[in-house]
Amino acid sequence: MQFSDQFLRAINRYFNGTASEAEKDMINKWYHSHDDATVNVDVNQADYEQILESRLKQRIKESIGIQPVKQRRLWPRIALAAAAVAAIVFGVFFFKAPGKPEPGSGATNYTNDIAPGKNTATLTLANGKTIVLSDVKTGVIVGVNKLTYNDNTVISTEGRDLSSLRSVEMTSLSTPRGGTYQITLPDGSRAWLNADTKISFPSQFIGKERKILIINGEVYFEVAKNKEKPFIVVADQQEVEVLGTHFNINAYKDEGSTKTTLLEGSVKVSLLSGKRSDEGTVILKPNQQSLVTGSQGIAVKEVDAAEAISWKNGKFSFEREEMSSIMRKVARWYNVDVVFQEPLQEVKLTGSISRFEKVSKLLEMLENTKEVRFKIEGHKVYVTK
Repeated sequence: MQFSDQFLRAINRYFNGTASEAEKDMINKWYHSHDDATVNVDVNQADYEQILESRLKQRIKESIGIQPVKQRRLWPRIALAAAAVAAIVFGVFFFKAPGKPEPGSGATNYTNDIAPGKNTATLTLANGKTIVLSDVKTGVIVGVNKLTYNDNTVISTEGRDLSSLRSVEMTSLSTPRGGTYQITLPDGSRAWLNADTKISFPSQFIGKERKILIINGEVYFEVAKNKEKPFIVVADQQEVEVLGTHFNINAYKDEGSTKTTLLEGSVKVSLLSGKRSDEGTVILKPNQQSLVTGSQGIAVKEVDAAEAISWKNGKFSFEREEMSSIMRKVARWYNVDVVFQEPLQEVKLTGSISRFEKVSKLLEMLENTKEVRFKIEGHKVYVTK
């Protein structure tokens, strides 16, 4: 079942206590339409969690039994079922926050919790003028003579010269650590920026191609079709050419490789060094991912493309992923520094949780494997055994 970005954002704001009455009403009506019993979402959080937990237990009891727990899974089978039911009710995964640890129990004390990232980005015009975009909006639309948010609200540009929007001069959009944003490019193509990401693009696509640059970070694209004008993305040592398709590029400089994952259509991935020949060029099919690493050329493997864009859909999703990679994602989204106090970087874990949760819930989930433990001090997360 697919849920709209608007619905997921409403859920996020509800659990943050900032949902509007209209959003509460939308959630309430949707929930009631999928459940015979009624629960008003405006009850207090403690009562609501108690009711939900009771319902989850009852549904699980009716459908499955408790299965053995496999080592290094992030939760036993019964918890997976609970999360699945929660996904049906809410459209997102969530887990109960850790309770207060008993003295001497060894449980992690998350008194210094950290909120998840949010919608925040900066648009830099060709003339160097910057616009800090609203954190209560989700995306920006770049037009010929004006800038608007996704809800068609015109962005105030008082004192700023927008003449560069009518030219081919380069404009950039960047998100900080702990930030995400969506942009509709001048040709109608849409791009979602993950945390700590920067892209650069011409204010208008004039000429035979539509070319943008990923300076750093991760971007999911839905490209507007135009057979006469290929869409080209340059990231680090590679170039991706498409006519109209959906794909994701992970080009963080600290990842060691550039990953391009195709969801639909086809794309051509080329090494910049081999662009003038067939060497260093591959054509990706849906559910394939290319990896460009240093001078080792291009490798291609089969993947679950949905896993690659889980971040765009509001989830952390790990499939036998190394702790070093997991904690890089945590560092970017929660804007924290991660310190490994023991050599646990290569421990592999599997699981999923909402990106809208505070960091304590994610860390508790990882701790349930008995493979790692955490301590939060300020904006540093320490990893230990």
